[in-house]
Amino acid sequence: TLSEQPLRALDSLTDPVSVSVFFQPTSRLYELTPDLLEEYARRSPKIQVEYVDPQQDIARARQLVKELEIKDLNVVVFREGLRRKYLTDAELAEYDYSAMQLGTGEPRVTAFKGEDAFTSALIGVTRTAAPKVWCTSGHGEKSLEDGEPTGLSEVKQALSRQDMTLETVTLLERAEIPADVKLVVIAGPERRFTEQEIGILQTYLERGGKVLALLDPLEDTGLEPWLAKWGVTVGQDIVVDPARQLPFVSAANLFVTEYTIHPLVEKMKTLATLFPLARSVRPGEELPEGATATALALTSPQGWGETQTSVQTFEFNEGQDLNGPVSIAVAAERTIPAQSSAPGTEPGNPAAKARLVVIGDSDFASNTQLPNVGNRDLLMGCVYWLTEQEQLIGIGPKPLNAVKLNLTGAQLTGVFWFSFLALPLACGALGGLMWWTRRQ
Repeated sequence: TLSEQPLRALDSLTDPVSVSVFFQPTSRLYELTPDLLEEYARRSPKIQVEYVDPQQDIARARQLVKELEIKDLNVVVFREGLRRKYLTDAELAEYDYSAMQLGTGEPRVTAFKGEDAFTSALIGVTRTAAPKVWCTSGHGEKSLEDGEPTGLSEVKQALSRQDMTLETVTLLERAEIPADVKLVVIAGPERRFTEQEIGILQTYLERGGKVLALLDPLEDTGLEPWLAKWGVTVGQDIVVDPARQLPFVSAANLFVTEYTIHPLVEKMKTLATLFPLARSVRPGEELPEGATATALALTSPQGWGETQTSVQTFEFNEGQDLNGPVSIAVAAERTIPAQSSAPGTEPGNPAAKARLVVIGDSDFASNTQLPNVGNRDLLMGCVYWLTEQEQLIGIGPKPLNAVKLNLTGAQLTGVFWFSFLALPLACGALGGLMWWTRRQ
């Protein structure tokens, strides 16, 4: 069955989407692809699937090759109007090439990623314009191009699959943030932002902009006083939670299962999120006019915000440390009057909404941590809410892992005799024993 995010994407369809499956019967994905697409078509009548065998139906195959400009075999094409999305078998699955390198066999499918790829293609062809996302640089932020464990290349891949245009920028080189930028991401800065950069961010938010700030503990980014003006208090502490401590690691490795009532996290009640090291982020006591701020993720009541960040053994100190449950993520929203919104806004249009999400950790989105439990779902939920695509918020699809059991000839023989001889004899003997017992 389909996961929640594809179901929500299918329910939001307004126009028909054509899917052409251009696969050969010899393809390793020939059976998996139609099975999955049938679930999409069963859920929404707007999904129209056509299967073309380029070996059997040569005429239709040639017609599609010319019409859709298909250059390779084994491809799935999504179409809505003039928009198209091509998916090759390399994008639909992960392969193990070890047998091929040894010259002993063909590549083996280890994971089928069709649900993620099909959903991304569906979103891409039905979206009128690709959202533009800026990621700041120049302050030691994590890089979208970094494939190392601490990098964000997995985040780049996840956002690109949602047909988003990503660009790394240095705010000091810009006079302003253009109105077509739907989201600005600040991922783990290690140096202070200048007053000029904060002014650019302030102007952007005052026009209805959207910002996602991932701020690590033990860092002075210069953004903390500015965020306080938007109703978000960022603590100078380390959040610990001994009641949810994972085995063999420090209590500062947060295992979060408590979420509040907010569209961003309403679908995460059954998921946990891992934060390797986080600081407290909570709604401010005084909010700007027209603003709301909501905590998103909380520790258990036994957690606290440790202000003595240099100690090795954490101990709660009443009056100094922050009492639990401690919030480590906040979503803030503020309605911007129409005259203050982006240039080109027509009179009478609805007022814009500035949105801001602040999370007290950036490592949860790194390449090694993003695949863990609900980390990816939390990040994508932030992106969807900030870019006003709430209909896409949900538990995302997971790859279908292919498990292969290798048995020797002797093991296969043993399985055969056990299944076809030993088990029937055992059942017969048990039945005979029961009959004899009742007879006596």
